[in-house]
Amino acid sequence: MHIIVSLFKWLFTLHQLAWFITGGLMFGSLTYFHMKLKQDNKVNKLNFTFILLSVCTFAFTILWTYDSYVENEVRAANMGLLVFGGLAVVFAILGYRFTQKNNESKVEIEGQ
Repeated sequence: MHIIVSLFKWLFTLHQLAWFITGGLMFGSLTYFHMKLKQDNKVNKLNFTFILLSVCTFAFTILWTYDSYVENEVRAANMGLLVFGGLAVVFAILGYRFTQKNNESKVEIEGQ
């Protein structure tokens, strides 16, 4: 019984809860973007790959920053925000651009 209680206490610590919530947000946002792209008929491997990279990098940025502040490493947290957050923004912009290119090429073909 003691093992079950200690496992339950470990599972719901603040640190584990942050990882659990971030994983849920990552899964929810990936599901939302996939459903939205599928609804608009814009799904292809290239844009969804960049959206996946963006969401995963953004989740990693949140967790890196949280863990660095918990360990009292303020400089590492700020550098992680700059490097990994910037990389997530670049991936998001590329995913958005490839989504728009797919839509424009379809309009040009229909217009001919």
